[in-house]
Amino acid sequence: MPIEGAEVEQVRQALLRYAGWDQVPEETMTELCLGANLVEVKRKRSVFRRGEPGPGLFVVKSGEFKLSLISSEGREQILYLAEPGKLIGEGFLPRNVQCAASAFAMLDSEAWQFETDPVINLIGRSQPLAFALMRHMAFRANRLIDLVLDLSLRSVERRLASFLLSLAMRAGAEPGKPCVIPRQLDMNTVAARLGTVREEISRALNRMQREGILSLSRQEIVVLDLNALERVTYE
Repeated sequence: MPIEGAEVEQVRQALLRYAGWDQVPEETMTELCLGANLVEVKRKRSVFRRGEPGPGLFVVKSGEFKLSLISSEGREQILYLAEPGKLIGEGFLPRNVQCAASAFAMLDSEAWQFETDPVINLIGRSQPLAFALMRHMAFRANRLIDLVLDLSLRSVERRLASFLLSLAMRAGAEPGKPCVIPRQLDMNTVAARLGTVREEISRALNRMQREGILSLSRQEIVVLDLNALERVTYE
């Protein structure tokens, strides 16, 4: 479904959140945004799958998507979660290159799609647009390298501590003060993000609770000792 009017400005503002996009000329940005299509994706449905041709760039309008890999045994590794405003670039590929990951809606969601060929045509006419997309791809590649580092060289407890520390800092945590983290993700999703299984996550949470770092309930995780959580992350 083509977009127009106020929605074009929404897309523009979403892209301007990313480094380098403010250097893209106004006329190029307008042409790009006017070429977007709104796609609606039901919960658990995909916008692209591993092994399929790349359908282009996506910016999440509403809901949430997960970028993931699923093994032949059904085990899942989540690469990242994409909330509203997030740019998804893993489907932006030449037509003869298959997607390496899949993107599924976590709930009924919407995304703006920029098909590959028109974006490539615009890149050919706009160096700033090419650099903006290169920056995004480089950022995503670096995050994937960090994920490989975590999975290869850090224990489950350290991975979980790092994940909780990032959530606590996002919630405004301060040393010496308890910080409440609502349990918005189920244990299976957390395990899939951290490259393990829910039983290992439960054991790591219980260890940190016994050590007085966390207090656990069904609705929330309370960080009691932020400094100790940080030590577990980097020890």
